[in-house]
Amino acid sequence: MTGEPKQHRGTVIMSVGLHVVVVAVLTAGFKLPPRPVFQISAAPIQGVILDQSVLTKEQQRREKVAKDEQQRKQREERQAREKVEQQRRDKQAADQRERDRVAEQQHKEDAERERVAKEAKDAKEREATAKKEAERVAQEKALKEQQDREEAARKQKEAALAKQRAQAESELQQQLAAEAEQQNAIASGLQDQYIRLIADKIERNWNKPLSAKPGLECVVNVVQIPGGDVVDVKVSRCNGDDAVARSIEDAVRKASPLPPPPTQAVFQRNLIVTFKPDA
Repeated sequence: MTGEPKQHRGTVIMSVGLHVVVVAVLTAGFKLPPRPVFQISAAPIQGVILDQSVLTKEQQRREKVAKDEQQRKQREERQAREKVEQQRRDKQAADQRERDRVAEQQHKEDAERERVAKEAKDAKEREATAKKEAERVAQEKALKEQQDREEAARKQKEAALAKQRAQAESELQQQLAAEAEQQNAIASGLQDQYIRLIADKIERNWNKPLSAKPGLECVVNVVQIPGGDVVDVKVSRCNGDDAVARSIEDAVRKASPLPPPPTQAVFQRNLIVTFKPDA
């Protein structure tokens, strides 16, 4: 479009120049030597009419060209403004799309962070719940074990008490039976007979010291075990001297094991024997 106006202007200039030359020629011809009136007057009149018409047309053409040029410029300026405006709208649209994209991306990132945070929170809550449940189960288990131990201890204690009561009752029954048997043995003279047998054996093993006097009487405490073995002996009261007491203690040891009882009812672990060799 820029090349066409330049070419058009060149054509207009050439046309105007051509008309000027024609007018100049006509004007120069008007100054030639006198000729007939009709020839001389006709030529200028025709030249003036031609020149005015050409100039008018040229003026109209130039005005049209100028108007077209102005309209072209206005059109180009309008198109340029529209192009700039379109570019601005396109840039605004692109900027808005970018903002929307960034906002969408930010929204997605925020949503992802919220999801991750929620999952972490849920996992922490599940862990806390599981831990609390494990603690509860452990406490219940410990309490149950404690109750079981206490129940077992109670039952064991009750069993032990029952066993002790049964044993004590059995021992009491045995003791009562032994006492009854012993009383019967004493009543029947078996107790005295048993003590007499022990005293006789002690006397047989006694080595009478020179300091022993007639009418000797000593009380001897003897400790024996089942089977008659003497484990301890001591003269507690005696009308003899120390030599006599020691001789009696030696005699008891020599008499070990002591004679067996005629019945177990008269057996005594701690015996009190009255030693009277002259009786």
